[in-house]
Amino acid sequence: MNYLKILGASGSKTKFTGTTSFQIFKDIIVDAGNVIGTLGDEALKINHIFLTHSHSDHIIDLPFIIEGFFEQRTEPLVVYGSEETINSLKAHTFNDEIWPDFSKINLLNSEEKSLVFKMINANETIHLNTYSITPFIANHIPGSFGFKIIKDHQNGYVISGDTYENKVLWDVINGDKRIKSLIIECSFPSNMQELAQTSKHLTPKILKKELNNLKREDVQIFIYHLKPLYYKKMLEEINEFKILSKGGKILEDGDVIHIETGKIEIDAITNYKFERIMEINLELSSQRDKNKLFEMILTLTRELTHSEAGTLYLMGKDKKTLEFKVVQNKPLNIEMGGTRDNLTWKPLPLYLEDGSKNINMVAVVSAMENKIINIPDVYNDKKYDFEGTKRFDKSTGFRSQSMLVIPLTNHEKDVIGVLQLINKSKVLNKIIPFNSEDKAIIKALAGQAAMALTNTLLISSLDDFLNAYVNTIAQAIDAKSKHTMNHIGNVSKVSKLIAEAINKNKTIYKNVHYTKNDFRQIKLAAAMHDIGKISIPESVIDKSTKLETIFDKIELIKIRFEIIKKDLEILFLKKQISEKDYFESLEQIKDDLKFIEEANIGSEFMDDKKIERIKLISEYSYTLKNEKIPLLNEDEIKNLSIRKGTLTQEEKDIMNSHAQLSLDMLSKLPFPKKYSKVLDIAVNHHEKLNGKGYPRGLSEKDLTLEDKIMILSDIFEALTARDRPYKEGKKLSEVFNILSAMAKNNEIDAQLLKFFHDSEVLYDYAKEELNPSQIDKSELDL
Repeated sequence: MNYLKILGASGSKTKFTGTTSFQIFKDIIVDAGNVIGTLGDEALKINHIFLTHSHSDHIIDLPFIIEGFFEQRTEPLVVYGSEETINSLKAHTFNDEIWPDFSKINLLNSEEKSLVFKMINANETIHLNTYSITPFIANHIPGSFGFKIIKDHQNGYVISGDTYENKVLWDVINGDKRIKSLIIECSFPSNMQELAQTSKHLTPKILKKELNNLKREDVQIFIYHLKPLYYKKMLEEINEFKILSKGGKILEDGDVIHIETGKIEIDAITNYKFERIMEINLELSSQRDKNKLFEMILTLTRELTHSEAGTLYLMGKDKKTLEFKVVQNKPLNIEMGGTRDNLTWKPLPLYLEDGSKNINMVAVVSAMENKIINIPDVYNDKKYDFEGTKRFDKSTGFRSQSMLVIPLTNHEKDVIGVLQLINKSKVLNKIIPFNSEDKAIIKALAGQAAMALTNTLLISSLDDFLNAYVNTIAQAIDAKSKHTMNHIGNVSKVSKLIAEAINKNKTIYKNVHYTKNDFRQIKLAAAMHDIGKISIPESVIDKSTKLETIFDKIELIKIRFEIIKKDLEILFLKKQISEKDYFESLEQIKDDLKFIEEANIGSEFMDDKKIERIKLISEYSYTLKNEKIPLLNEDEIKNLSIRKGTLTQEEKDIMNSHAQLSLDMLSKLPFPKKYSKVLDIAVNHHEKLNGKGYPRGLSEKDLTLEDKIMILSDIFEALTARDRPYKEGKKLSEVFNILSAMAKNNEIDAQLLKFFHDSEVLYDYAKEELNPSQIDKSELDL
């Protein structure tokens, strides 16, 4: 293949540009300004270096090419140059002071020298492989050359070398019809003509004048050696003087010029743009906000291709439409979609009403056929329908011209979206068609963009799935008991309100800054904090009275009391007891039944005196089938003697085991890093600051602020809940008396309690979830 690869094209070295070097063949280069940085280990294959002259920017990598691969080299490195250039290298570089004189050092295990200097003369052709390389005089420092390069008697090109006005150059080109391309230097802007003349370099103005010496129309012009500091100004001048009006390009590091029948094609990505693509890939891969990612994909591809406008489409969930996600137009200052307002534009249909493919819309065709479409001017295109584009232009004054459309495909080769770029802007806002370099750039970016997009959408969908799944489990747990069916949802509300208030606080919590992900973790933890209850028997969870099993056995006890009353009546009728004793006993039975009924509810604390009364009442007996049976059996006595609530100690242990069960269940889930706090926040809601909580007996030093928020939220909701059968929801004054006592006992965080009590969010929640009768004036006793 006949090609010229631009290893370095700049007139000076910067972070993104290298100095002059051209690769003619795999082992032949002209100048050594940027060889190692571009070729890397491939530089070992370089055996022949032709130097235009000895300035540092043209020889800077030469010492490293020989030294860096010395052990691996099996052939001498041959350096070609004029007598002046070779003598300068010997005197000022390879002089055993600046650098070892490798021309005196043999290759390893060889009698050949590792470095060979070969002096060449102007107009003396050197034949290497299938190339003929002929130096000619350049108007720069003494001994400067340009080179004419021909392959196999095919078409060739000329490299000017650093030069000022030079008649010899034009004689060479005009005298050889095989020359189809000129690679010519241009270093300074035209207002620096004196500097250019003194240093023997060209400016755009001088170059324009020099091109008048070119007597041919079939030679393309490629410009190199622009000084980075003046790059923008020189671009403007090159455009102003129309130096590249017939084609050609300002060369950049990494350009590859393929020479075929006099035509030149550029299809590589420059070093600068390649590095920028790598940076962009990192930016895209690290972005997890899908809306920000949408914007980044379009913004960054527009940046690299110098596009004025663009649109990012995503494939609809039904795979039948392309949905607008981001629209940008720099000249019109339009930025829509992404992190901004949602785009409400109607999606593009992939199929028409009759079921046939929509082959009229360019973005749709790109998606359906999975192909890149490049249109030089949409107004001249007859294949696609651009009426909508033209209407937009007419209404805004914009002029759509060049367009590049590329599908975005995922790892399964499915098209997930389309990127549409509009109006490639060159210099001075001149609109030009997108070229093969732009295609290469878009191809390089599209894969990473699609991967980042796929990953982000997958993460988003997994988040949606996780949230939906967790909420479903939470609903199932709440629905397990009609008496606590709102608990999880209300705990989630309270914890969210407290966390939001903390985030806004500028005093005691001024250093706490919760992110969206922190809020998401708190929400998930609230939804999962009682997940262990899913394995608790309903007879325990739903035990609304002390005697409730499948049904409330208080009804059986009432029947037994009725039997006792009948037995008593029989005794009275048989005159075995007096009327006074009968009525006194009857009143006592009624009072004892009332006491049993109240004890069964569990709303009052059972002290020793009340428990003793239960035992005395249990000594009642009734007659059934001529058998005397105690009023209460041992199990009923045990349940009615529960001091607080409706659960026996065994049942409390079962109920409390939900915290350990939650820990066991959640510990088995592989939470991703961003949800690393969910487990602890969820399972620590029964821990106490004094270390007397469960399931892990953690103390204050082990608990985070988020844990403390969940602890407080869970207790507050339980105390104010209106759906508990054994108690009414407590008033706020009662609630904060209880919570104050708990804070004094170092069970809950006193500072957090005070913050919650004094905040507006408390009353926001109360107005929404509590009965008006519960909302009273409350105080803390800390």
